[in-house]
Amino acid sequence: MNAFTTVDAPACVLGEGPMWSDRDEALYWVDIVAKRIFRFRPSDGDVAIRELPFAPSAIVPRKAGGLLLITKKGMAILESFEGALESIAVPMIDFTREVFNDAACDQAGRLWIGTRDINAKEAKGRLYRIDANFDVTAHADGLVISNGIAFSPDGRTMYHVDSRPGRVDAYDYDPDRGTIGGKRFFLDYAQLGTAGRPDGCTVDAEGGLWVAEVEGARLARYTPDGRLDREVILPVSKPTSVMFGGPGHRTLFATSMQFGLSQAELEEQHLAGCLFALDVGVAGLPEPLFAGTRPAVPAAAGVSDAPRAAS
Repeated sequence: MNAFTTVDAPACVLGEGPMWSDRDEALYWVDIVAKRIFRFRPSDGDVAIRELPFAPSAIVPRKAGGLLLITKKGMAILESFEGALESIAVPMIDFTREVFNDAACDQAGRLWIGTRDINAKEAKGRLYRIDANFDVTAHADGLVISNGIAFSPDGRTMYHVDSRPGRVDAYDYDPDRGTIGGKRFFLDYAQLGTAGRPDGCTVDAEGGLWVAEVEGARLARYTPDGRLDREVILPVSKPTSVMFGGPGHRTLFATSMQFGLSQAELEEQHLAGCLFALDVGVAGLPEPLFAGTRPAVPAAAGVSDAPRAAS
């Protein structure tokens, strides 16, 4: 049931952010360090690659068509995978102290995106909500490396990862207002005693939370009450994120990275950086699309090139 294959795509230095689009029947993901974005169509095996002049962080399909590209220090709209980049100003974020990381949309199409300390050491990161009109609201702070974001099938629980020190929090979520409350520990990796740390995550149709455990060489499924239900061991030590996709959302895709591995480890882990595809015996859920089209106020002169400064 847990046999895996690898997608025939170049290995990533730091693969992240897998995102399935039902409309495009394709999986998107990024290589942060190599400054690339990818698109994989399972129907014909086609893999498209696009080089970027800046570091991508996440890709989110839009209801209006095309994609919202999130970089470490900005955002841009792509009308198509190959289309021109139209930069979006994000004046509320001070990118000298924090940078964007992982992102996901709620069922209403609001974008939730976390930041991390620019040096990945101090608790300077925050969790933001970006509405359809691109208004930005901060809802949590004190994060070191904000990472995976996922919602329960009924939309009333948000799971959120802070990779350092290594915890997954659960929030009560109000799907009408788009607000969080009732924060509580869901998983504390210091107490779990596992080798890995939580990175990206997703929820399946039964409400199980799948977590990529970087440095732990596994994908783990946790029940809604926080119990470890099953694990999938991978031949790489650093899986980074997970996403259901493919026909019926029955394939679990997992990104991984080479970053931080020694030459000896790279030789031993020859699949490090690959995109894995697995049958885990449970289906996922359709991923919501971002409801935003364009900001009411266009990017000011000099701001439109902000993504190019990202690293």
